[in-house]
Amino acid sequence: MKKNWIFWFTTLLFSFLGFYLMEHIFTFKPESISGNGNPGILIIILFSPLFLASYILTFKLTRELLKEANIKKRGFILLFSLLCCGLLLFAIIHYKNELVIALGGPPTEPESRIYRFGWFNQYTNSLFFNIYTFLLSYILNIIIGTLIKKGKE
Repeated sequence: MKKNWIFWFTTLLFSFLGFYLMEHIFTFKPESISGNGNPGILIIILFSPLFLASYILTFKLTRELLKEANIKKRGFILLFSLLCCGLLLFAIIHYKNELVIALGGPPTEPESRIYRFGWFNQYTNSLFFNIYTFLLSYILNIIIGTLIKKGKE
């Protein structure tokens, strides 16, 4: 069991590193000019196995921890997780709105820096890979792990 925790913590740290790189290194600032293409796609490809492994381990460890938990404890964890999701969604929407304003509008706005780029580009990587989406993805894993019972219960 201890190996699982160490492996989970290691994959969690590397997943965080991937999100950090996408948000702070591979996302161009709205006031800068970028070349062609989105270099963040390389990070997604390189870190995808770690993201997936970390999500699977989070799910499994949540189920293992809550194997013996009563309905009250599961309900509390579920309620708290849902509350956190709501707060994170609020933060994500606020972050998105601020970035769109900084970019001069959405991809459909002719005066926008991302005009005709689509939503996933070198200026908007941080919309999808930031601390809020990182936490939200793990909390959703905890919710799923809480809802799905392990074995005969």
